[in-house]
Amino acid sequence: MKKLLAIELGKLKKLNTLRVLLLVYFALSPLVAYAFYYILNKFLGPLLGADWNPFAAPDVWALVTYSSSWFNVLMGVIVVVVMTNEYSYKTLKQNVIDGMSLSQVIGGKFIIVFLLSTIITIYTFLMGMVFGVVNTENADIWDGFSKIPVYYLQTLCYFSFAFFFATLVKRSALSIIFFIVSFIVEAIIGGVLTVTKLEVIYAFFPLNAFSQLTPFPVLRQTIDAANERTGEIPFMLDSWMNILVCITYMILFFFISFWVIKRRDL
Repeated sequence: MKKLLAIELGKLKKLNTLRVLLLVYFALSPLVAYAFYYILNKFLGPLLGADWNPFAAPDVWALVTYSSSWFNVLMGVIVVVVMTNEYSYKTLKQNVIDGMSLSQVIGGKFIIVFLLSTIITIYTFLMGMVFGVVNTENADIWDGFSKIPVYYLQTLCYFSFAFFFATLVKRSALSIIFFIVSFIVEAIIGGVLTVTKLEVIYAFFPLNAFSQLTPFPVLRQTIDAANERTGEIPFMLDSWMNILVCITYMILFFFISFWVIKRRDL
């Protein structure tokens, strides 16, 4: 395990794209969180009471995970670049020639995916702690913390999807294009299904299920308010069902990627 990690980290040190995208994420993520704080406080604050603070526990955990989720596409691009570079520079093949088994080589890629997920989840957690400690007075700061492990699952799900495209397409630019376009295509299909009252089908689409892991803060209050006005409640999977669907997709994407790599000529 240590040898695999050392080899993979050695490759990442030479990847300038990784540094740039991570710096962009680290710099912009708190700003985006504050932007959502301002929007929520300005437009929903009067409805939820003068004492309501989006940066106070338990809402702070929903806010930081939701705002950070907007960067999952950017982080997914990192996964695509890391994986496609293995094909471009033929390092997968070279690692096998140097004596590593194919399973070890693939395992090294999985380690990087989990490491990247861990890093951005820890950063999101630290944002939540800083904003929460400063703004929470009469509540337990850990109230609502369960959003963090769910966010960790979400990052792994998105990265498994990016890993899947990188494995199938192999070329960096094309993989990134297909990865990004897939979000647009699913959103269009989802819009059509919603208009035709088939949102129950859209709820099981992978990217939509992933996004529902970190829903819009105070979503429940928003739905209740809409229900009072229109009497209609949008269809949503129960939390446990949505998590199960996401885990299933994540395992499926990783398994297909593993299967393709093992049967492909490196």
